[in-house]
Amino acid sequence: MKKSASLILAVSAILFLGGCGNQASQQTPPAQSPSQSAKTSGSTVEEGSTVAIKNFSFSPDTLTVKAGTTVVWTNEDSVSHTIKSDTFGSGGLSNGQKFEFKFEKAGSFDYSCGIHPSMKGKIIVE
Repeated sequence: MKKSASLILAVSAILFLGGCGNQASQQTPPAQSPSQSAKTSGSTVEEGSTVAIKNFSFSPDTLTVKAGTTVVWTNEDSVSHTIKSDTFGSGGLSNGQKFEFKFEKAGSFDYSCGIHPSMKGKIIVE
């Protein structure tokens, strides 16, 4: 009888611990604050509409997109950066954080990092 109780207790512990492991993998990441995203609801990111922030530069430094395209900047550096423009801007972006902006009208849009002004980029919207 004692062996049966011990076996049931051991199996119960394994099932309980296994269930806890599954819960952790199903957690969703925290939502971005409005200062980190200017995403228009329902927008989709088109291929070729991303800018990486790495090695204290924007890559590519000039990006040409069609009107209505959402551009996504992703900070891949270990330090914070910002996107600063007369038309759009982000708050501080830590490593892994993203900023999105939908370009509705044609034009040329220069931007820089508000923290590191030598970092410059341009979005050309056709």
